[in-house]
Amino acid sequence: MDKPVLTFENISKMYELRLLYKNVHFCLYPKQTALVTGKNGSGKSTLLKLAAELTKPTQGKIICSFEKEKIGYLGHQTFIYPHLSAYENLLFWTQAFTRKKCSEKEILTLLKRVFLEKFCYDKAGIFSRGMAQRLNIARIILQDPSLLLLDEPCTGLDKESQELFYAVIQEFQAKNAAILWVSHNPQEDMRCASHMLHIEKQQIAFTKIQGALA
Repeated sequence: MDKPVLTFENISKMYELRLLYKNVHFCLYPKQTALVTGKNGSGKSTLLKLAAELTKPTQGKIICSFEKEKIGYLGHQTFIYPHLSAYENLLFWTQAFTRKKCSEKEILTLLKRVFLEKFCYDKAGIFSRGMAQRLNIARIILQDPSLLLLDEPCTGLDKESQELFYAVIQEFQAKNAAILWVSHNPQEDMRCASHMLHIEKQQIAFTKIQGALA
């Protein structure tokens, strides 16, 4: 059996004086995509921060089998530099966060894929929310992570851009990436998921989605 990409061992997490969850244990394996669901304030985004080591558990241990550079994040913040063009943003991310060397042609081809070829040399600061998020999708494609953390990534995307996003997710799955995905629309996103991770009453239930292949 494959080695887990991410393991939560008896995790408890306090936020200020509030207990979010306690004694949580689950493993996320290659090619698994787990949708994270729960009420507002239940700790969904905190779960991603724990996985990314941006915050520490109050109790327990988190084990990630990859280096931090192989952990990708796509969420509400787009991490674009507004004074740089779309092309310059991708060039910067390539040089700063990956070990790849991409030619101008490769970057322009990627911008075409995310429907930004007409805006490749425009300053990203003028982009709409949807355009900025498509540029962010291009960043994730360049990074090629083994563990992908998603925090409501479809916010601001139109139908065509959502379909692009789902296609990218399926490509990551085909390359054995593991995905932890906070969803604002689980009924729609479930078509790309293999597991459900539901937070309720300070506990987390990790279950396989009926009919999922992974």
